[in-house]
Amino acid sequence: MSNTTQHPSVHPAHCPPKKRKARKPGPALPPPARSAALLVQVMPAQVGMFRFLLEAYDNLAYFTVLDPSLALLKLVFSPHRARAVNYALEEIAASMVIQVQPWPCPAPEQATESI
Repeated sequence: MSNTTQHPSVHPAHCPPKKRKARKPGPALPPPARSAALLVQVMPAQVGMFRFLLEAYDNLAYFTVLDPSLALLKLVFSPHRARAVNYALEEIAASMVIQVQPWPCPAPEQATESI
């Protein structure tokens, strides 16, 4: 009889899965000199919904209301996270109408980008 038999109550299906190796963190990015910003406009009644949807992206960005009657918002975020912010804005645009412009605002003759 083999000495390597397992106890009958221990079955591989009952064992916890093996843990994955922890990922090695990439090199640290240099700290940005300043924050990046975008100008966002939503419908005045949808500012609360915009805040709710933005908060779902785990502190990716924050905003301040520049003009409550126009629902003009200044969105502030780390320049290292610009791609993620653009993705989040595209996802939010699927739920509501938003307009995004670069910050500081372009000259009036430049067209605004609608997402």
